Amino acid sequence: MDKQAAWETLKQQAVGHFGPGTVFGEGPLDARLTIVGEAPGQQEVEAERPFVGRAGRLLDQVLEAAGIDRADIYVTNTVKVRPTIEKDGRLKNRPPRAGEIRAGLEVLLPELRLVAPPVLVLLGNVPAKALINRAFTMGSDRSVWSESVLGTPAIATYHPAYLVRLRGTDFERTRELVVSDLVAAWERARDAADGD
Repeated sequence: MDKQAAWETLKQQAVGHFGPGTVFGEGPLDARLTIVGEAPGQQEVEAERPFVGRAGRLLDQVLEAAGIDRADIYVTNTVKVRPTIEKDGRLKNRPPRAGEIRAGLEVLLPELRLVAPPVLVLLGNVPAKALINRAFTMGSDRSVWSESVLGTPAIATYHPAYLVRLRGTDFERTRELVVSDLVAAWERARDAADGD
């Protein structure tokens, strides 16, 4: 089975397991960089694509600032369905629970093994704790290179959804940190590709 067919099979298995509203990864299957986020939101579920809402648009902006074309990278999430809570009669996003993360990893790990990027960028604590170390904290471990559970070098940085909530100098400063982490990841991915 070729890589594309294997990817399609994995995607169908995810949809079969999680049902409607499953949001699978997208991008070139030979990408040298894969970005792993937390979970889809409402707009991602509606579009059936990762990172298309406000946080996704901000991700596109920081990628561009880092000199990275989104079309060149693979983008996915740890959890494949939107975690929600009802509040004031409306569904709101909530952080994924431990069981949802474990279920997501059953799909994410084969997905990452298939794409086999030389470098991972983990956006936020959820993928960092799941793929690097449960003791990970953004305050002390952001931008530190670690070996992921797959043996792939990984760097974690702030999730764009966190940046969306910031204002003024806090936003600008944190945005620059994310851009610098993405630049470092892209350089390492390029070096890995050159070494092939």
